[in-house]
This record gives sequence, C-alpha cells and structure tokens, in this order.
Amino acid sequence: MILSTIFFGEAKSKTIVADYTFYFGGFTILQAKTTIELGRKSYKVVSRSETDGILNLFFEWSGQATSKGNFLEWRSVPIRHQNIGKRAGNVRTTVLSYESSGKLVSSDIQPPPDLSEVFPLPRGLVKETIDPLTAIVQMNRRLERGMGCNATFPVFDGRRRYDLTLVDRGESSLKQTPFSIFQGKAIVCTINVNMLGGHKREKSKYAATSGEKLVYVARPLKGGPILPVGLTVETALGTLTGHLVSIKKTDTVFTSSFSE
Repeated sequence: MILSTIFFGEAKSKTIVADYTFYFGGFTILQAKTTIELGRKSYKVVSRSETDGILNLFFEWSGQATSKGNFLEWRSVPIRHQNIGKRAGNVRTTVLSYESSGKLVSSDIQPPPDLSEVFPLPRGLVKETIDPLTAIVQMNRRLERGMGCNATFPVFDGRRRYDLTLVDRGESSLKQTPFSIFQGKAIVCTINVNMLGGHKREKSKYAATSGEKLVYVARPLKGGPILPVGLTVETALGTLTGHLVSIKKTDTVFTSSFSE
C-alpha cells in the first residue's frame, strides 16, 4: 500500500514522472517509478516497482499498478484499475471495472485468493470503494485545496478491503541529504490502514512491530503537483525509508499497457 502512495494535483504538464528509492535498515530494497498523465477532466496513474539490492537475494518481485478515472466535481471517480505482480515465475493479476458513478461492477482476480491463508472479504463492503491509486489522487485534491490530510477512504485493491486513514501532523523542514533531491517545507501525514478482509491470517513480523507511518508531501516542481518526497516507518527490526530521487515534466502523453 505504501509503495503506491503517489499524490498529484493539477500540474501544468501533461505528464509527470517521479522516481523513488526505498531502504530498510540502511540497505536498498526497492525502486519505484510513477507516471502521471493528467487532464482537466480525467487522470491516469501508472506505478512500476521492483525489488533491488539485498532484497533480491530473498524476494525478487516486480509489479505494475494502473488506474484510470474521471474527475466528477472535486471527486476522483475510477473507471478501471489493473495490477500485475510477478514473483519466481508466478504472475498475479487484478482487474477492477467501475460504472460512471464510481461503483464497482466487476472484478477479475487471478489466481483466486486461498481462504485458508487470507480472511474472507466482508459482504456489502466492496461495491462502494475506490482503488488504491484513486484514493491517493483524491487525497491530493484535498491537499491542493488546503483541506489537510485528515480523511478516511474505503479501499479495495481486488484482494484486500481496508480503510485508509490519514491524519495531519503539521509541517516539517527537510534538510538536503545524498538520498533525496528535495529540501524545504513538507506537510507531514500519518498513514493508518485498518484491514477489513482479504489480508493474510498470519501477520508479518514486520507489520506486527511497525510503529507510526509518516509520509512527507510537498511540491518539488514549481507549477507541478504535490507528491510524496519522503517516507518513514519504524519497526523493531529496522527503519523503512523512502526518498524522491528524480522528477521530470514532459508533454509526452503516456499510454498504459492495458486496453481502454
């Protein structure tokens, strides 16, 4: 969920490309690239991630999540969401489709979840949800309007149903480091995820010991979007951090790999 945390606003450029590097315990573990195609009435976000460094020795993985939707007044309304993950030659896919009002109408999950390993999905709590990337688009629109982080979103990613809650923690001044291209004032948001179904019955030792999850958001490009510039999650086994390492604007319209 954290790796999908990309906020964006009404940038002047048609396309924004942001690159992130994530570390755990001081070691590089993951690289992520997010491409944002933005129109006046619609949006498309593509986030590609893959393990890197020491994590590849134990858990080699790559994935791509894509969301497309429209802006209805100030709401972000999804049309289609697709997620493809690859690990050890195995492929998992998720395709979610929505009607014009944003209500979920179909889901194709391959392979289907194993209910001996995950909790069942709650009945009646899936239709009125949004996908993870759309939740982040909606959060950004709040920030662009000066409404702060305080909000809760009902999210369904095809496998897991959870409530995503963000809490405003004020501002912080980030200093320049060799790991990040950003320095200056950033809004601090606490992230909380309340799992309601579809999650693993056996809790990860990393998740079980994780403390406060903080994401730092700012506007690194003049006239560009508000987006994450830093991430910190403390656990008993080490600290997870994420940093914005590059960002660019282009007039080239990015087209995702799934059919419209």
